Amino acid sequence: MFASMTAGYESLSDSMGSFISELVAVHDFTPFRTPFGENESSKNKLRELEDRFPNPLHPVVRIHPETGRRVLYVNPQFTVRMQGLSDHESRNVLDALFEQAKIPEHQLRLAWEPGMVVFWDNRSVQHYAVHDYYPQRRRMERVTLRGERPLGPSAPDLPDEWPRRNRFSAPSETVAQETTRQFQR
Repeated sequence: MFASMTAGYESLSDSMGSFISELVAVHDFTPFRTPFGENESSKNKLRELEDRFPNPLHPVVRIHPETGRRVLYVNPQFTVRMQGLSDHESRNVLDALFEQAKIPEHQLRLAWEPGMVVFWDNRSVQHYAVHDYYPQRRRMERVTLRGERPLGPSAPDLPDEWPRRNRFSAPSETVAQETTRQFQR
């Protein structure tokens, strides 16, 4: 299953969209710490990785570098809190934003066929592997390309060609021609 986080952002109220557009979130790989184990060697390796790769901060709303559209850039696997909000406020706002990926109108469920290859853009799409292929085994080869630093709507160094527009204003002619609906059914 794939969920358009561009659609997730665009379906928010004007007030919520405005509120979250300037927020920054802390991301962490907490759920993936368990494979390191409890022995001292594993704990040292984990500490080394945490020192080398501190928790990144990302805008809650990022600008897609190709389309200039706003995208919710949070997910329940990695986003742990928002800066500047209390823990309670942060949890409530994040939970509401995480729900955007669960809205059927934002989703595409792929009907897999033998030999099928799928590509998606992690900058604007979340994915979930539904375990609906039993008794077959899932075989996956993953390629991750190095991306650019996520920029939020107020980033001072947005490229000039990216539209700095209110999310409900008419897109420029160039963007309108290049942008297609996230998921056409």
